[in-house]
Amino acid sequence: MFVGGCTLEAAEAVCQTDGEQASSVLEGVASLLDKSLLQQTEQEGEEPRLVMLETIREYGLEALEASGEMEATRQAHALYYLRLAEQAEPELRGPQQAVWLERLEREHDNLRAAMQWSLERGEAGHSMETALRLGGALSLLRLWLVRGPLSEGRSFLERALARSEGVAVTVRAKALEAAANLASLQDDTDRAESLFEGSLALYRKLEDKRGMAASLFWLGRIAGLRNDLARAHVLIGEALTLQREVGDKEGTAWSLFGLAALASIQGEYTNACALYGEGLSMHRQLGNKHGIAWSLFRLAEVLFVSQGDPAKVHTLLEEGLACFRELDDKDGFASSFQLLGRLALSQDDAAAARSWLEESARIYRELGHRQNTAESLSLLARVEARLGAHARAHTLSEESVMLAREVGDGSTIAFTMEGLAGMVLAQGYPSWAARLLGSAESLRMAKGTPIPQVERADYERLVATARTLLGQATFTTAWAEGRTMTLEQALTSPGPVAVPEEVASAAQLTPAKTLSTYPAGLTAREVEVLRLIAQGLTDAQVAEQLVISPRTVNWHLTSIYGKIQVSSRAAATRYAIEQKLL
Repeated sequence: MFVGGCTLEAAEAVCQTDGEQASSVLEGVASLLDKSLLQQTEQEGEEPRLVMLETIREYGLEALEASGEMEATRQAHALYYLRLAEQAEPELRGPQQAVWLERLEREHDNLRAAMQWSLERGEAGHSMETALRLGGALSLLRLWLVRGPLSEGRSFLERALARSEGVAVTVRAKALEAAANLASLQDDTDRAESLFEGSLALYRKLEDKRGMAASLFWLGRIAGLRNDLARAHVLIGEALTLQREVGDKEGTAWSLFGLAALASIQGEYTNACALYGEGLSMHRQLGNKHGIAWSLFRLAEVLFVSQGDPAKVHTLLEEGLACFRELDDKDGFASSFQLLGRLALSQDDAAAARSWLEESARIYRELGHRQNTAESLSLLARVEARLGAHARAHTLSEESVMLAREVGDGSTIAFTMEGLAGMVLAQGYPSWAARLLGSAESLRMAKGTPIPQVERADYERLVATARTLLGQATFTTAWAEGRTMTLEQALTSPGPVAVPEEVASAAQLTPAKTLSTYPAGLTAREVEVLRLIAQGLTDAQVAEQLVISPRTVNWHLTSIYGKIQVSSRAAATRYAIEQKLL
């Protein structure tokens, strides 16, 4: 019944359901070991595991089916792993966090098998309670977040919730919260909000203040992602009040973390550091390595963007990264690598920055984090521009904007457009740069997210250079145009602009001819999409080829059709051939 082996304890729990005594199970295991039908593996610090060859396992499954005991054995297997997951839940909030994560990781295949059986049984008309309890426990244990993939856990819970009628309200509330958590981590904020509202309603019905606080906290985080900072403050503040009322120290620490994040977004760095520090102290008292790691990382990030002590930034980041390594937290790795890339870029070590940011983007893609992927790609674009790879920098910027647009992340779009403005200015396009800067400013004002302190000096130099090249009147006009443009319009090249040679020399600009231009204002990424479409690839195939989502491909096609004034793939293909883009 076991996938990937098991412990003796697990074997006893499953076999004793048919009346077997523990002593007879042990004797049976010993006999199988003597006959080499079972093998025992041991690793230092771990409980020995019993494993068998797959051919023997397949024969055993056939015999089990023939005996008529398959259903009862599957149920015993699922219930054992449900107990294990629920036993792990409180342990993962304390000093044994890493130990329990390792134990769950060793049982990952068995947990998946138990989930699949409980789901199939529920969909066949039996109670879905076991599936919902198991999926809820594992999601809230962050097993899918730490070890991935998120989509697996989310799909499981969504299917279980679809047939959850008649299941206890407490179980459904927790499963809704777990599914919402996974949806939010995949940047599906609309679905996450709906699920969290559902869990909040059930927790209110149960008068479960701890559960209410958890749902309110996450609804506040979603409001923050949507840049509704006032609502975010209110919701997380309500959560904090409830958590303090019931003595939920872990919840209190995370709500302080959420309020710190809001303060950082608004440029209130001193307040953010104080709140992160208070939460960190609480996580240390609880021995919660996960909370410690993220609090250390965010403290390092705030110090970096506020231009605090670089040595302290490195110290905090190194300690946090050590915790992430202990937990094998992929999300934590990606976030740490992104910050290391930013640090390297700020110190003019472009090669190191590229390495860190490429790895960060790779992990974020693997986890399905579109928003964070967009951030890493935007930073990577600046690195490529610093290294003189302008075409790649433009492509990365375009992809970052598309991903950020999908999740409604105006702050990352603004940051990317500011970076792109620096690139096109250096290539002799000051008017385009001014338009991009105006458009970025409009986004920042709408979202209430000021330019981070660490970026301010470079930003002001960029604005001053563009103003010098264009003259005050022309600069003001271009800036104002950018503020009223759509995103597509702002990203489209206005064509070459004459810059006096002596001014360009003084600004250390490269000639405009280094920037590749395409017909009808098509961007480099749009030309890539058009070429693949002209070769007969479907949206899904284009997405796979370019490592982007089908939705992004569709968005590109809408933009392409509008620019070249066609309405079909056939017409777009003809255009690509006529313009010699193939």
